Amino acid sequence: MQFDTPRVRSRLDLLYLVTREFGARLEIDQVLQRVLSATVASVSAYNASLFLLDQAGKIENLFFIQENFEVQQRSRPGLAAIMEHGLVGWIIKHREDVLVKDTQTDERWYKNGNPELTHTRSVIGVPIQLPEQFIGVLMVTATQPNYFDESDLAMLRIIADQAAFAIANARLFKAEQRRHRLADTLTSVARTINSTLDLKEVLYLILEQLALVIDYNSSAILLLEDNVLSVRAARGFEDMQDALNVTVSLEEGQPNYRAVVQKRPLLINDVDLEPGWKKSSSSQKVRSWIGAPLIAQDEVIGMLTVDSYEVDKYTEENVLEVAAFADQAATAVANAQAVALLRSMEESYTDLFEDSADMIVITNYQGLILDANRKTCEMLRRPKEAIVGSDISFIDRHLKDCLTEKTNRLRTWREVSLELDILDAYRDQVSLEINARQVRYAGKACVQWVGRDISTRKEAERMRQDLINMLVHDLRGPVGNLINMIELLPMLITSIDENPRLGNFLTLARRSGQEVRDLVDSMLDVGRLETGEIHLQRSVVDLEEIIQAVKDQVTPHAETKGMELIFNPLPDDIPEVWIDRGMIRRILINLVDNAIKYTPYEGQVSLTTTLNGEMLCFAVKDNGPGISKANQTRIFNKFSRVDNSANAPSGVGLGLAFCKLAAEAHGGSISVESEGIPGQGSTFYLALPLLTPSEE
Repeated sequence: MQFDTPRVRSRLDLLYLVTREFGARLEIDQVLQRVLSATVASVSAYNASLFLLDQAGKIENLFFIQENFEVQQRSRPGLAAIMEHGLVGWIIKHREDVLVKDTQTDERWYKNGNPELTHTRSVIGVPIQLPEQFIGVLMVTATQPNYFDESDLAMLRIIADQAAFAIANARLFKAEQRRHRLADTLTSVARTINSTLDLKEVLYLILEQLALVIDYNSSAILLLEDNVLSVRAARGFEDMQDALNVTVSLEEGQPNYRAVVQKRPLLINDVDLEPGWKKSSSSQKVRSWIGAPLIAQDEVIGMLTVDSYEVDKYTEENVLEVAAFADQAATAVANAQAVALLRSMEESYTDLFEDSADMIVITNYQGLILDANRKTCEMLRRPKEAIVGSDISFIDRHLKDCLTEKTNRLRTWREVSLELDILDAYRDQVSLEINARQVRYAGKACVQWVGRDISTRKEAERMRQDLINMLVHDLRGPVGNLINMIELLPMLITSIDENPRLGNFLTLARRSGQEVRDLVDSMLDVGRLETGEIHLQRSVVDLEEIIQAVKDQVTPHAETKGMELIFNPLPDDIPEVWIDRGMIRRILINLVDNAIKYTPYEGQVSLTTTLNGEMLCFAVKDNGPGISKANQTRIFNKFSRVDNSANAPSGVGLGLAFCKLAAEAHGGSISVESEGIPGQGSTFYLALPLLTPSEE
């Protein structure tokens, strides 16, 4: 059998050429055109077509070669029709080879009045594909029916298989080159961002570098402020001044609005088909558009836009590339804004530092004074030059001692407080309340000392204490005499049994006098307990007597408010206690009377006594308005009151301060529990150690 026919030799020559061409390191587009030309010549075809698709299934490239070997173009509408109705679309959908003997009898052939398509009678079409990737369609045609056979189909399939690998490799190589170019470009941009604070320079560099990666007609960077995007950098516009004056108000439905709200880049393949697109004088020719938001700390601060005068110009890969440049632009803008904010904060800090009403001194941990504000100079009555550069002991040696002792506390960002009397340049005393804490100064961990002049406050406190002491001493004698005389009256009045009301008056007078004496004693004792000048008058006390005394004193007050006053029975095994009877009686009266004062009418107050190991515990509970957590930390301070409103119960705010000091003088404690919820009230706890005379 003779195989060496011209047709066989032609096929072998074609396959050899195809193998050699696809193995050559040439531009893939050139290779494909040469392979198509050789295919047309080998089979004497009318024309050959190669449709290449991108990952989205859209035509990426088209090679169309006639029998005269001239490359021709097809219109996009014509291509769309072939893709949708013609044989190419059928092959893409079914991924199968096609051999059409006569197009006149095959419904898959799309003519649409096109003479070129009408003259075609025979067709071979094969898919170019890999197992996981569809690349395109290779097709050859002839003007005679029954022109091609199965051997032609087999040959074309071999060419398509080789083309699939060659195109896939070329795409991978091209993508790798593109990634390298993108990475190099982004690195260059990042290097510039880190080397300059000139925002304008960086933004224009980003647009220039972007042009090396993406083909665009014009591009712009817009910054967002008060819901308006304003162009800050632009490239490629015919009228640059007009482009730089563009502002875009974000309105629902606009592409910019969608990108900003969704915080995602947006691709528009044809702006003429976009309902929300608004053309401006600088965007009349735009057809394709990409907008990527500039995002810093999860907030949109602007937009990077890229556009082209061609429809369907950009791919999803281009969108990712624009987004990468948008990230660089966001970094540049955020850096510039951060620097501007830092400078503003530094200026504000300097103003606050110098204009502060308090003394502020900055030292390192060795005690060297690095800075001092204007108030420091005024307090010390020394010039700044004499203070800065000196040791902190220059102000007072106790500050250096404090720094040495509290360094570890300060280094863990905890505050140190102290009160100190210092001397100024003229040896005049200045009383200061000083708070020290760690701060960053000139990039290093330092200590900030803030001193508030409390000389006036301390003098006022001294005068108030002197006044209290004077009043207490002046009142104590007359009040004592008054109570003694009231107690003698029942023995002098013979008609008291005949007139019960007179007895009630005397009881009320005696109780009121006792309240005044307790108040006077508490005022006097607060000062003495604070200074340690008082000595407890301990004795063995029957607790029943104290509870009864408390009950007698507070019951009338509770009855006037219609309240339920509960004194729970003492434990059976409770011993006699070694305490200052008068102080403990006054503590319990204060606690119960306060509960009655702050609990609404017809409320409930209870006193419960328990033993807890070696501690004697009292609990005073009410169902009043409660005490907030914030107030619980200060109610035991002198002159502190929970409610300062006009309708609040009267008082000077010394009762609970006395209770705390007296409890601590006994080695005990006092505390409060409350959720601050009206109706749930508060519970005050008094705990005292059980001592005997030998244990004191």
